Amino acid sequence: MSKIRTFYQNHLKKKMFNKILLFYSMVMVLLFISVSILAYRYYEQRLVREQMDASLQELDIISISLNQQNERMYGAVQQIYTDAMIGDDLKYFLTHEYENFLKWRLNQYANSYRTERNSFDYHLRLLLKEEASISNIVLYSSDQDFYYLLNRETQHFYDQPTLSAAHQDWYEGFRNQPWQYMGNEPLFEGKAAGESTPYSYVNVLKDPVTLKKYGAILFELNTSRIKELLREKLNNTSSRIMLITSQGQVIFDSQGRYDNTVYPYWKQMTKPGDWVNLEERSKVQLLNIGNTGMVAAAIIPESQIVQSLQTLRFSLTGIVILCIIISISVTFTVIRRYSKKIHRIIVYMRRWQDGDLSKRIKMEGEDELQQISQSFNYMCDRLESYIQTVYISEIKQKNAQLVALQAQINPHFLYNTLESIRMKAISSGARDVGQMIYILATMFRHLIKKQTHVTLAEEIELCGMYLALIQYRYENKLQVETNIEMPVAGSIVVKLLIQPIIENYIVHGFRANDDDNRISIMAAKQERHIIIRVKDNGKGIAQEKLIELRKALQSEGEAPSRSSDSLGLKNVHERIRLNYGSEFGIRVISEQDKGCEVIIEIPFTRED
Repeated sequence: MSKIRTFYQNHLKKKMFNKILLFYSMVMVLLFISVSILAYRYYEQRLVREQMDASLQELDIISISLNQQNERMYGAVQQIYTDAMIGDDLKYFLTHEYENFLKWRLNQYANSYRTERNSFDYHLRLLLKEEASISNIVLYSSDQDFYYLLNRETQHFYDQPTLSAAHQDWYEGFRNQPWQYMGNEPLFEGKAAGESTPYSYVNVLKDPVTLKKYGAILFELNTSRIKELLREKLNNTSSRIMLITSQGQVIFDSQGRYDNTVYPYWKQMTKPGDWVNLEERSKVQLLNIGNTGMVAAAIIPESQIVQSLQTLRFSLTGIVILCIIISISVTFTVIRRYSKKIHRIIVYMRRWQDGDLSKRIKMEGEDELQQISQSFNYMCDRLESYIQTVYISEIKQKNAQLVALQAQINPHFLYNTLESIRMKAISSGARDVGQMIYILATMFRHLIKKQTHVTLAEEIELCGMYLALIQYRYENKLQVETNIEMPVAGSIVVKLLIQPIIENYIVHGFRANDDDNRISIMAAKQERHIIIRVKDNGKGIAQEKLIELRKALQSEGEAPSRSSDSLGLKNVHERIRLNYGSEFGIRVISEQDKGCEVIIEIPFTRED
């Protein structure tokens, strides 16, 4: 634990890039391992599926071959029942003594009722010729208690033979289970063993009219021939193929381990499940062979699957290790490069902390670190310039104080001068000129006040004085209407909010040759806003200029041009947005020669 703490203190605690590299490496290792595991599982399932499909194809081939063999045996038995001559011939043979049977057959031939092709032995020999897997055909007479053995080489009668101890009840057993495992012992003593025939099919023979049992026909199968047939059908499959009876007796084992023995894992094999525990954990597919009771099984051991995936496992391991090394190496190289850049910035910042502002960071590239470097260089330049400015300001402080004092004296001089002119005009009898000078002085005194916000009533008063000057100039040519609701009169507004709009009308919309010029100023509260309308009946604005003006009002951040005909409107609009937000401002509604209406919308604000 102490080593881990020491490693953390030395390499991670104060080193951000080391933390990033460690975290990234852990993420990449987990990611590559997860991807490799998923890929391995995918290919494992794919391999198992392919092997299972191949095994199923082999089982289908085996099933088809064995079913064809069984169908030929079934067909031979069915022909005994469907062909009356063959059936009568076989029935008479099994229910009478052999001498009587020969006499009966001779009489049948003599009377031309029968030919050789209608005899049961010809029919059975033809089956032996067509089906190589049948080794012996045994006919049993339950009435006469004899056996008649027929094969490709010879035929034998066994009259009341002695059965082996293992087959004392063979006939009763076959009545319930037609397919039986006979074992390696012959059915009865004296029967030639010859070939290995441990598996047999028996059909109990009945009279089709009375349904009385009079014997049985037994087909002894040559398991060696069946094995050869299955080996010919198998296409070098990697799976283990077995042919097993319903009692678990193994007829065929592709590995030859359990031939002609009871398979010890037969019960486990028939249990449902994805994996089955046999000699080892395995995948098993079973396919029933018709109604024979035999089962074809394909077994794929887990060790075989693991061995097949060994190359893939090694390849994935190598690829994952290589990808991790390359990923960490590339990441380390990139992070080390950025770490050097940040270390350089830290070194220069420490020099700036020590007061050395002459150093500048030189950073290649166009990334965020380069932008940070440029910002620090720009900050140093500004800081040096600011320091120089402060020193210069200290030197010129006295001159600035003198200039400020002079600036305070000049307005008083202007007031006194205007007052002297007014008194001279009154003494000379020009009272209108004196009143105009008085209004102009009052307006000037109002404009040079330092406050930037006034009440709406004060702003309307300033507009009234300005309109009074215009009325003095254009006597009886301008009518003024003012309608201000009392709740909004005391609200706080930006200074010079309405006067530039009125001045814009006087400069561009006033008709000096007409006597019906009108302008109205209305202010009302609408919810939490103040709506101020300045409406006139002047020249109006042409449609093209109106569109241009509205675009100029909608554009943000652009300073109004001094050559513009609507400089006052744009200035008012910009000051409203700067003070109250972009959702407020002015709107212009106008038609040429039909006047103009300017609508001002600002928030309702009361003085504290």
